[in-house]
Amino acid sequence: MSEQPENLDEPLDEKLTELVSYLDGELDDTQMNEVEQILITDSSARSHADVLSKTWALLDSLEEVSASGQFTQETLATISAEVIKNDGDSSGRRLKELAKALARYRVLPCFLLGVMGAGAGLTIASTIQEKRETESNAEAVALEHMDLLPSIELYDLVPDVGALRALKLSPEETQKEPGQ
Repeated sequence: MSEQPENLDEPLDEKLTELVSYLDGELDDTQMNEVEQILITDSSARSHADVLSKTWALLDSLEEVSASGQFTQETLATISAEVIKNDGDSSGRRLKELAKALARYRVLPCFLLGVMGAGAGLTIASTIQEKRETESNAEAVALEHMDLLPSIELYDLVPDVGALRALKLSPEETQKEPGQ
């Protein structure tokens, strides 16, 4: 088994940073010797250092490019115009975003539909309950006056209250028995 240098156990970022610092000449003598030992023993580190060195050589060969003053002014003017435009449209934009969100998620229509459905359900339930209470009240009255049912034929002789008033009976006459 070959012996590996202890620097290979370090994370890749630390090894890369150390390699870049070596190529830039930013390390002290002890650190330079450590990196050189790694480069001597590790072929992948050597090839990586070679690629970095060639990349920097290519970057150094490029011409320097700078932007003109007019470019800077035009860019700043464009940014200012966009900021002003966005400030003017912010309320309309917010309403559009809200409308899009409501349309996308259908929150408001679903909520309103739910409220209307609940209201309709409660109204129907209340009406049914009142009807049942009325029917049960009629049954209770009929049960209270159950003793009157055997003489129902006598009550059929008098058609209504108006007929009784037409007789104009005084209270004394109504209390007298027919045989007196």
